[in-house]
Amino acid sequence: MLLIHWLPLSSRMYQHVMPILAERGCDVLAVDLLGYGRSDPRPDRWSMGEWAESVAEVAGGLGFDNARVVGGHSGSCVAAELAIHFPSLVASVVLDGCPLLTPQLRATFKAMQQAVRPAPDPAGAHESLVFRTVRTTYEHYLPGFQVTADTLETLWPAMIDYLETDFVSSAPISAEYDLESRILAIRQPLTVLTADTDTLVVTFERVCALRPDARRYRFAGHHPLHEPARAAEYAALIDPV
Repeated sequence: MLLIHWLPLSSRMYQHVMPILAERGCDVLAVDLLGYGRSDPRPDRWSMGEWAESVAEVAGGLGFDNARVVGGHSGSCVAAELAIHFPSLVASVVLDGCPLLTPQLRATFKAMQQAVRPAPDPAGAHESLVFRTVRTTYEHYLPGFQVTADTLETLWPAMIDYLETDFVSSAPISAEYDLESRILAIRQPLTVLTADTDTLVVTFERVCALRPDARRYRFAGHHPLHEPARAAEYAALIDPV
């Protein structure tokens, strides 16, 4: 099984799911896409297809083939490209949240280039920049997210992930990609996932209409990847018996 993370997070988001998948008999590989986690920085000019090529090179070098590929959010785009261009590597595909961009959101993403590196601010804003950015990311992924003694523990590793991006946004890459048309080109068995509070739940029915042959599932409440206690629920869904 090959797991591709959401942006701007890293493979760390699968840390609770991977041991369960291994216990179920899966050989599991979770990659850090170039520019994220502990991977090297990516070139300035880059694409979803090039991410797929780099992942295929890694997976092939490790002897992976005939894999179930799971991609979430922007990682779904990379999973789609893997399925289309490397069919011998991909036996089936799970798209966990599909970013079908509106024209307005595409324009916003296109305008987001490399962020200015933070400089000292007389008001001290630079001191809390990383925390505020990561908190906002979780507020996006988990509507109603509040910083508490428990949820604070999820922010520390995400802050590491954010710093390892070196303040480079991949939003312009997403702006150039049309997942809607690429979904139609996937020939492998397809599963489409979402969750009640996922920000991409609004695209779920569109994707299901595009691919009525796809297996589909909508998690109740928040997405289980953000709730470690639900790791087994997620593992069972992406690795059906």
